Amino acid sequence: MSSRFARSLTILMLGLTLLTFLGTRAYADGIEPNFENEKSSIDKDGNMRLELSASLNAPEAKVYEALTNPEKLSKYAAEITSVKVLSNSATGKVVEYHGATGINPGTKPLVVKFTFDPSKQTITAESTASALVKFHADYVLSPSKDGKSTEIRYVSVSADPSKAMGTKVPEFMRKGAGINTFMKTLWTVGQYIQHGGK
Repeated sequence: MSSRFARSLTILMLGLTLLTFLGTRAYADGIEPNFENEKSSIDKDGNMRLELSASLNAPEAKVYEALTNPEKLSKYAAEITSVKVLSNSATGKVVEYHGATGINPGTKPLVVKFTFDPSKQTITAESTASALVKFHADYVLSPSKDGKSTEIRYVSVSADPSKAMGTKVPEFMRKGAGINTFMKTLWTVGQYIQHGGK
């Protein structure tokens, strides 16, 4: 890949990320995420670890409720055309998504296993055995001092998608996709809360 092409692609990705963020601010005024402490690394097997944190202007209980209802959050994601809960318990759900999710290349639905721990206020999302690209993501919540907002620590580990995509995927694109996933999730959480948990 030429450096000129890579530079153009970087500018495009940054522009798309900025547009997503501006769109988020426009539609979720009272629940604005603030991003900080971004870190990323790739191990010898090509797995990318991404660490992000954000502050969401909503109480911890409401943010936790939203993240433990992923099938309801999906109604605010335009790229998801339908969703089905395959299993449901007090400690987790398995959810099947249809549409251009961007996580599972090809035509197969994306199946995600969610695990909840209310005592630690954590939510884990991970790929199932059928996924073309393996991933694992943890959301760890903690309340602000005044209890009016929520600090969210996000750590994800994802496999190299190059084989599934049929082309080499540069690190900056993988990182951009990971940041975009986190931003979109926070946006859907904000929408869910603003619409009264519906």
